[in-house]
Amino acid sequence: MSARRDDPPVDDLTVGLVLRGLRIRRTWRQRDLAARVGCSQSVVSRVESGHLGAASVDLLRRLFGALDARLELLPRWRGADLERLVDGDHAAVVAATVQGLEHAGWAVAVEVTYSVYGERGSIDVLATRSQSLAALVVEVKTELASAERIGRKLDEKARLAPKIVRDRLGWTPRVVGRLLAMPDRSRLRRTIDATPILARMFPDDGLATRRWLAAPVGDFAGRWFLSGIAPRHWRKVAVPAGPSLRAAPAAIRARAEPGQTLRPPRQPAPMPASDS
Repeated sequence: MSARRDDPPVDDLTVGLVLRGLRIRRTWRQRDLAARVGCSQSVVSRVESGHLGAASVDLLRRLFGALDARLELLPRWRGADLERLVDGDHAAVVAATVQGLEHAGWAVAVEVTYSVYGERGSIDVLATRSQSLAALVVEVKTELASAERIGRKLDEKARLAPKIVRDRLGWTPRVVGRLLAMPDRSRLRRTIDATPILARMFPDDGLATRRWLAAPVGDFAGRWFLSGIAPRHWRKVAVPAGPSLRAAPAAIRARAEPGQTLRPPRQPAPMPASDS
């Protein structure tokens, strides 16, 4: 049976149910909550029914604030974090990461989207080394707002990496490493030092990272500070399709998104400077 046109979306219903639950927990009536924020009881009723269009964003925040709660807006777009759209530094770190990995002999894919068993997302940089049966999942960050969120998403991506690589390239990695790549800035270094959970999540420093990239054996979770990145002044580099990829059998050819290419290693300029 199809939903009626005036039925609220599922997310709006959830917001309304949460507001109602918080109000009842306080033993308030709808008119009590309305009086505290300066609106009518009918507006509160509409919001609790999931019709958020009956109130402005400011009023919604005041309704939750009156109940000692907070309403956060989180936009989503094509399964990727929107920070990639608004953060001009992100492309710079991705480009430097790709250059360093290719110099170390890895094949690289950028913005690899996935949808596996209901889990959806995008891997900033997915590097593979078939002769070593190794894969590396790289999370690129220019801000470290939530250590818990970074760790949770990177765990998901590393867990799904064997299937992603197998579906795209036709072989299964036996080793999957994790790498947090960041611009080399004192503010980010201080954040890592002041956040023990991040240091535990990514214990390997720049030297250990370079050693693992040269010989990917065993578990690896490292942090990589990339120097020489000019904030918001990096020109986006076009990535041409390599002839070896075009000649590869269709069964193992990477299904890249438009503008994204899985490239075989090349011999670029020297590896960007990095340390721990």
